[in-house]
Amino acid sequence: MDVSYFGGKHRLGKRLAEVISEFEFGTYWEPFCGMFSVGKYLQASRIASDAQPDLIHLLRAVRDGWEPPHQVSEDMYNALKNIEPCALRGFVGFECSYAGKFFGGYARNRTNRNYATNAVNSLGKLRPMIQDVKFRSGNYCDLDLSADLIYCDPPYKNTTGYTVGNFDHSIFWQWVRDKSKQSIVLVSEYSAPGDFETIWSQQIRTDMSNSKGVKIPRVERLFKMS
Repeated sequence: MDVSYFGGKHRLGKRLAEVISEFEFGTYWEPFCGMFSVGKYLQASRIASDAQPDLIHLLRAVRDGWEPPHQVSEDMYNALKNIEPCALRGFVGFECSYAGKFFGGYARNRTNRNYATNAVNSLGKLRPMIQDVKFRSGNYCDLDLSADLIYCDPPYKNTTGYTVGNFDHSIFWQWVRDKSKQSIVLVSEYSAPGDFETIWSQQIRTDMSNSKGVKIPRVERLFKMS
């Protein structure tokens, strides 16, 4: 099991890392890092950032040796919803929530699965893979950062949004164009503006279902400016 994060790349992370590795780069920046499911497989000087502060607190703490609790009650879950951002809030809000959506409902199933323990074990496997990663908290366009290669996994257009406010896709794609003047910029999405080309694609089964309960297939694509 991989660590949970709504919209994350835990199923495709290793394959995407293989595609990204075909490019030559010494520095790597992932400005929508989530649980770093792609960048953790790459060999480079790595920076990971995200606009979700609890997530960055969690990743820094795990990197530095913190082990989250193995038991999280529903009362504890509800009590942490409104505290200041911290590693514990990030752990409980993502890892103990339904489908990894931040405080999207206390996770439970019929087999009494211990989501907290499963997540602790997965984070323990992640720890050695992120020891040299520099984690930064902030919106992608507010961070004055650069790298040889930038991989973006932004909120997808016409899908459920994340927890950090509305996302302006037009501003994002212009930011990618500007960054592409000096860096290799790759973007995961289902679609892109006409001046971008698909360099890789794969049909995937999403967690979204239609009215009959059937999982909706989508084509995951990796774009680069033409």
